[in-house]
Amino acid sequence: MDLFPDGAFVRLRSRAISWKYLHADGDWAGVSLRRCGRVPSLEAVWRVEHWVHEGVTYLRLQSAAYGRYLALSGEDAGEDAPSGHLGLKAAQRDIDDSTMVNFLSWRWRVERVKPLKNYVRLRHFNRDLRANGRLLMWNNGVTVDFNLARRLSTMMQWTVHPVAATSVPLPFPAAPPAHQIPLQQIPLLLWRRIWRGRQLPVPARTIRHVRASDEGNFDQNHLNWRAFGIYDHSVFNLRTQLGQLQHDWNGDMFGFTLCIRPGLNGRLMPLVTDLPRSLDPMYIVVLRTGSPAAAALVYPVLL
Repeated sequence: MDLFPDGAFVRLRSRAISWKYLHADGDWAGVSLRRCGRVPSLEAVWRVEHWVHEGVTYLRLQSAAYGRYLALSGEDAGEDAPSGHLGLKAAQRDIDDSTMVNFLSWRWRVERVKPLKNYVRLRHFNRDLRANGRLLMWNNGVTVDFNLARRLSTMMQWTVHPVAATSVPLPFPAAPPAHQIPLQQIPLLLWRRIWRGRQLPVPARTIRHVRASDEGNFDQNHLNWRAFGIYDHSVFNLRTQLGQLQHDWNGDMFGFTLCIRPGLNGRLMPLVTDLPRSLDPMYIVVLRTGSPAAAALVYPVLL
């Protein structure tokens, strides 16, 4: 666990495909293997969380971009990987179910491949987190595959790169132009209606939100939280909307800090990226910028 301190940020690079890293996809569901780019994406950063069960410390990895956790997809049996991939699908999931079967979906054990080396296996029972696409590069999904014989395949090995942390918030993406039509995922046959300037019945995403005290306390039952619908993906617009709903709003667009709560049992993650493409409801905790709770938040350094 020395490569994964609790609360630290890391990137995981495939040892077999050394120019690609583990990414949380923008659909808020998938996990894939992609290049980091000249300016590393926040989607490639994961926050470490230790979880102790029956005296054993396990690992949970939370996306720094979207807040959800790296997990086995589906229920306890998992979901088969797409064609061309091996094993079961890996996914991003909330931690909102107290049953042990679902808790185990997020549970990983770290196994060093060689002493003093910084590449590891991430084990889910007798399966390992696996990269795909060594030969067919378009098969870039990440899966969880059986490793009963404890094979030494580098496709099941990950080099751990620590990411520095800071208390300085990351810059927000720019607000979209005022004339831009807010779109979710619209079928191709409807594009002609957009070009003709007609109004489209775009489905809304539900935002449930709660205000936290300056110390970070808030109502834990999200069924009691207020809700409204939004029609675009802009985090800038979302912060403005939520700011205007606060009783102490003074027109300062940066007066409040937003955090994603990924399920009843998930840790808060600062929201600094545009929202994922999924229409799943989002649970947002609103902190006053400058409060002790907001000042205690940490952010990865994207270098």
